[in-house]
Amino acid sequence: MIQPIIRPSFGFINENTSSSIDGKSKLCIEVGQFHVALTISNTAGDLVSLFELYISKLKTDAVFLQSVLASEKLEGIQFADVIFIHNQKEMVLVPSSIYKQELDAVLIDTIHGDQLDYSISVDDVHQWELHNVFGSSSEMLGLVLDKYPQARQVQFMSACLRGIFRTLTEDINQWIKLYVLPSCFNLVVLKGEQLQIAKSFYYETPEDIIYHLLNVVDKFGMDVSEAIVEVSGLLDSSSATWKELRKYFLNISLENTPSFSGGNENSSELPPHYFTPFLLVPRCV
Repeated sequence: MIQPIIRPSFGFINENTSSSIDGKSKLCIEVGQFHVALTISNTAGDLVSLFELYISKLKTDAVFLQSVLASEKLEGIQFADVIFIHNQKEMVLVPSSIYKQELDAVLIDTIHGDQLDYSISVDDVHQWELHNVFGSSSEMLGLVLDKYPQARQVQFMSACLRGIFRTLTEDINQWIKLYVLPSCFNLVVLKGEQLQIAKSFYYETPEDIIYHLLNVVDKFGMDVSEAIVEVSGLLDSSSATWKELRKYFLNISLENTPSFSGGNENSSELPPHYFTPFLLVPRCV
């Protein structure tokens, strides 16, 4: 069957490093609710050569993923490392003290339903004394492993929490991380250096983002005048959503990725914070 050719919605090529993409490079394939992202970097993940984001109007499936993997930019390269990143809602964070492997499938089916054919995996997020149990489409996992048998798996929130742990300081008592993606967003909330919530939310309108965020703040008794809020992803700084967020939160800023530097700015017309959620994981796995 001939796969349809799809084009990335946006991305960039680092002209300073694109010629060095070879067998020493790392490929990250991220599958979200409505997107697939490709990132090629050095093995440390701190020097990105290529990034492409493919946005789907419908929930991503195996056909869409296969079309992305057919990109000519991936052909003929034997990557040193391949990471398959699951950035979807089918995940459960379990305290390590009560985690039991035999209950993995039960947890996913109970909380997220058993309509899909899931492949169950677990990340040990020892920095937070948590296990992240997650389910992914067996069909999509099979596509990746057929093309890259050496591929490793990780759930987005696991990498996100590891990255936050590295930068956590005692000076921050209330911290909110908001990663805006196509049709969904990831939210991480910390209070007193304790993780309160790490979850994905769907949204249809910008008002949905405000509603969910304020609901979480109220639920965990946070102070909007003190909380440090860092926002990144597909949110325009001139948008009504951003203006509304600034009305509610006094200490809010757009988070840029350290990786996005040098030649990268010259090859994309989009602001650096657009890329932060996608360039986070290569640095943490």
